[in-house]
Order: sequence, then structure tokens, then C-alpha cells
Amino acid sequence: MENITNPVVQPPVMGQYPQFALLDTIIPGFSLVSSLLQTHLGIDLSLYLPILVLISGSTWAWSYLYSYCNSLVGEYLMSSVRIRTDDEIFNMVMAWVTQQTFSRSSRNIMANTNVNSRSYSMWRFFESDDQNEEEEEDEEEDFWSRKKKTKRDVQYTPSYGSHFFWFKARPLFFNRIDNRDSSSSLSASEREEIQISCFGRNPAILKTLLAEAREMYHEKDECKTLIYRGSTGNANTNSEPEWKRCMARSTRPFSTVILEEKTKNDLIADIADYLNPATRRWYANRGIPYRRGYLLHGPPGTGKSSLSLALAGYFKMRIYILSLSSPMSSEETVSSLFASLPRKCVVLLEDIDSAGLTHTRDKNSDTPESNNEENKSNGNGTNTPAGKLSLSGLLNILDGVASQEGRVLIMTTNHIEKLDKALIRPGRVDMTVLFGRADNKMAGAIFRSIYAPHEGEDIPVYDDRVADPTDEKAANREEALERIKELSHEFAAKIPEHEFSPAEIQGLLLRHKRHPLSALNATDDWIVQTRKEREDQEEEEKKKKEEEEKKKKEEEEKKKKEEEEKEKEEKKKKKKEKKKKEEEEEVEEDSDEEKKEEKKKKKKEKKKKEEEEEVEEDSDEDEEDEDEEKKKKRKKADAKKRKEKKTELEVGEKDKKSEKESSDSGYITP
Repeated sequence: MENITNPVVQPPVMGQYPQFALLDTIIPGFSLVSSLLQTHLGIDLSLYLPILVLISGSTWAWSYLYSYCNSLVGEYLMSSVRIRTDDEIFNMVMAWVTQQTFSRSSRNIMANTNVNSRSYSMWRFFESDDQNEEEEEDEEEDFWSRKKKTKRDVQYTPSYGSHFFWFKARPLFFNRIDNRDSSSSLSASEREEIQISCFGRNPAILKTLLAEAREMYHEKDECKTLIYRGSTGNANTNSEPEWKRCMARSTRPFSTVILEEKTKNDLIADIADYLNPATRRWYANRGIPYRRGYLLHGPPGTGKSSLSLALAGYFKMRIYILSLSSPMSSEETVSSLFASLPRKCVVLLEDIDSAGLTHTRDKNSDTPESNNEENKSNGNGTNTPAGKLSLSGLLNILDGVASQEGRVLIMTTNHIEKLDKALIRPGRVDMTVLFGRADNKMAGAIFRSIYAPHEGEDIPVYDDRVADPTDEKAANREEALERIKELSHEFAAKIPEHEFSPAEIQGLLLRHKRHPLSALNATDDWIVQTRKEREDQEEEEKKKKEEEEKKKKEEEEKKKKEEEEKEKEEKKKKKKEKKKKEEEEEVEEDSDEEKKEEKKKKKKEKKKKEEEEEVEEDSDEDEEDEDEEKKKKRKKADAKKRKEKKTELEVGEKDKKSEKESSDSGYITP
């Protein structure tokens, strides 16, 4: 029986089939991997190819169906709200989110402890009040020992992406979106946004969440004055002008503002009447712009900014501070900031005299016509550079046709005489308040405001010893107030009138804030020391001023010398140029003279030639005359010859005739 051997089936080579070549094109290295598996492991990858294709196709189909269904569900079965970073509701929602459990338990979170970062400004006020309340309850030793160990807590917010959480037994989705990678031309408000979604076509639950976040946000600021500072933006970073919240300060009692009672009452009554809703209708019915402006002027440290802050706290308004001296301040940015102001607020323009807008119109009137033409080209009618805020631009912003209404404008200045009259005219400034240096009455009021015990405070100590808590509790508060009043009169009698500012007096009392007697005893030495420091400061300023004047004079002299040298150089240069010009002119004149001589020579030659030609013509004429005379003579001679010949002929004819006659008569002449 013959041995029948089974033929060995060779595995197909991957490159032999076109489908494998196509797979190798789609999946680089597929043929190499499959051949290695076939050689070393005996696995034919081509047998599993349909399964791989099925899995990949199913994965792609599932991804497509999921995204398609997700978009359909989000569009027709869900409600959502989007919030951008430029709106304050963004800070409210993020502050609310930091207090929720899901923001700390999420796997993808953002941690922050840097006080300078933007996210810190969203939640910083949530920890400040609680910490302050705890610190007030601590004893002094416990406070300092605990303060050394205190570390700022890490705050957590959800990272970019979608996060699931429950709110009032409803499932919600919090999605934090980063748009910075999508486009580089996005504004600051478009770079980040948050989206909160819920199932159902009714967004009531989302509105409830926003209302709760807003209530929580304002609950911490109920007894505080919110301070915003204007940011003019930056073209390099593509940031827009906006009002940024910088802090929330405790509302200052208006009673702590040291000012004449009549002035305070008039100011409060005027602002209260202006903020009355009926006043707005009254203004509208009479066609008067609903605006109010106040100018606070006086020396530094007299309480102008403090009054502005106290007014904002008294009427529970936000205060918006804007610096016009910023190099980025332009008419466009300031106008944009004023347009975004809320209707009821206080706008504070501090040190308006330092903004470079003083008496610009008067300066313009003295400028030459050339400068005026240049100013007109800037479009603002002032000496301000193009792009910089001008006085006319500021006036249009304050009370122009498109200016904002409903706000209380407060301007402060240390030098009212430097301000342009157009800026402080009635209509722009409705009330002017002068802040002077402290008199005796004001000094006593400052003393009482510092040392008068408030509710919950300890009674101040009247000697240098440390007070016993038992004695302090047993002390009569009314007697303490009466004692403070007596000491305030003694203190006021020691303070010279109109010499020291309220800030300087307050600085003295704050050094002895719990010891009024120590402050009273130190007053005389403080006055002497302050006067000496002031004299020294005045001397230093005088010396500095003299040095500056000297330096300025030297610079002017140096500049003058440089100008003189420059003038000399210019004169020399002009002289050289003039000399060079004269030489050139002389050369030109010489060349002109040569040309003239050549012309004269040519003229002479021409004239000579003409004369020669005339002589030749004369000679020709003479020759012609001679020829004519000769011709005449010849003619005469010819005529004479012809005449003689004719005569001879006539004589001959006569002779012939006579001979003929004689022959005829037979007579022969002898």
C-alpha cells in the first residue's frame, strides 16, 4: 500500500491579496504584524479580520449615534443656561458651587490658594466674615497663637468638562467650557463660560438655582459697601473695559464722618431727595437730565474719600472708582465704563486735578493757529495727544447727549483753582463741599468718636495701668461717656485751630486708642514734634524745590547754551552755505561773463562778417555799376556804330539813287 502524504498547506502571503494591501495602506504595519503572528504564534490574523472590522464599525456607529442622540436630547428634552465671565452672575454661581459637595468630591477639580488669581475673587468673601467672627471671640493670647498656625484653606471648583450633581432632588449637569483653544481672537468674556442643564423643557429649577446663588452672594454683603474699580482694558491681551470688584468693606456709620452738622444734613437731604422715585418722574416731566454731581475739595487728609464711602454705605449703593490719570484712559474706554454703570450707584473720580485735564481750554486759546489746526486734527480741541482722554471728551461723558443717568457723581480735588470752569459749572457740579483743617469743635468730635465706647466694647482706660476686667464690667458707661466728653474739651483746647488736618489728629489718637489720658498728655509733645517735622519737611521741600529750580535753571542754561551753540552752528552753516552759494554765484557769474564775452565775440564776429558781407555786396554793386557803365558805353558805341553804319547806308543809297536818276536823264556826273 502506497504511503499517501498529505500536502502541506502554505499560509497565504499577505502581499498576495489586494485586500491585505489595502489594509496595509489603511493600517500601516498590518502585514508585518500579521506575518509575525503567523510565523511565531501560528495565529492567522486574516481569520479575525471580519470581527475587527465589525468591532471598529460598531464603535464608530455607537459614537455617532450617541452624539446624535445627545444633541437631540439636549435640544428637545433639556433646558440649559449659559453664563459668561463678564457678568457678575458668573461670580455668584461659582461662589455657590464652591460651597457644594460635588465640587469637592468630583474627580476633576481645580484647586486655588493664590490671592491674586481671578478665581479667588469669586469666593474670598465667603471665608473672610467667618474668620473675622471667630477672631473677635478669641482672647488675645489665643488669637496670636492661632494666627501663627493659620493657613489659607484650599478652595476647590469643578474643572473643565461636564459634572453631574443633584439640586432639590433634581439631576443637573454643570459644564465648564474653555474656549481659549478654539480661537485666539476671543474677548475676555468669551474665553470661559459655564452651562447648567436639567431634564425637561421647563427651566424653573435653573432659575431657582440662580436665585439661591444670588441670595447667598448678597447675604454676605448685606452690611458691606461694595467697591468696584474701573479697568480700561488692554489691546495686547484683547481685554475689554470693565468694572472689577476689588473689595467689600464694612459700611461706615455716617456719624463717624467729621463734618459740620449742617453740611452733613444738607448733603444727605439732597441725595435722598434725588434718589426718591418721584424725583425721577419730576426730572423727566420737565426735560431735565436725571443726574447729580458733587465736588469735594480741600487739603489732603480732610476726609473727602471717607465721606464718599460713608455716603455709599448710608444709601446702600455700590461705589465705582475710576482713575482718569491712567495712560490707558481714553474717551472710548471711559465712555464704555460709564455706559455699563448701574442706574443707582456712586461714581468717584478721585484727584480730578491730577488727571492732566486742568485749564486745557485756556491753554488752547493762547496757542498759535498752527497749533490750533493740529489740535483740530486730533478731533478733541485740546492739547491732549491722540487717543488720550480730553477735557471735552470727559464733559461729553459726564453730561452729554449719550451720558448715563441715575448715578451720583462725586469728584474730589486738592486744588479747586486748577480745575477748568467748564468742569465745575452748575449742571455738572450741583453742590460743592469745602473740607478745611480741623478747628476745636472738629478736634473734640474726633476725640469722642475714637474713645466713646460702643455697644459690646470695653470702656477705655483713663490711666497708664492695665485695666482689670472686673473693674471694667462694673464701670458706669454713662460716667465714661461724660468723662470722654470732658477730656474731648480739654483735648480740643490744646489743638490749634485750622493747623492740623483731621487725618493727622486721628493718627495721634490711634497711637493711644485705648488710653485717652495718654493721648491727652502726649498732645503737646505731638504738636511740637509735628510742627518740627512739618518745618523740616517744608525745608526739605524748599531745598528740593531750590535744587529742582537750580537743576531746572542749569538745564535751561545748558539748553540755552546748546541752543546758542546750535544757533551758532546753524549760523556758521548758513554762512558757509551763503559763502558757497556766493562762490557758486560768482562761478556762475564768471561763467555768465565768459558766456557774455563769447556772445559779444560771436556778435562781433557776426557783425564783422555782416560788414564783410556788406563790403562784398558793395564791391559787387560797384562791379555791377562798372559793368553797367561799360554796358552803357558799349551800347552807346554800338549805337553810334549802328548810326554811322546807317548813315553810311543812307548815303550810299542816296548816291545810288542819284546815279540812277542821272543815268536816267543821261547826265553823267563827273
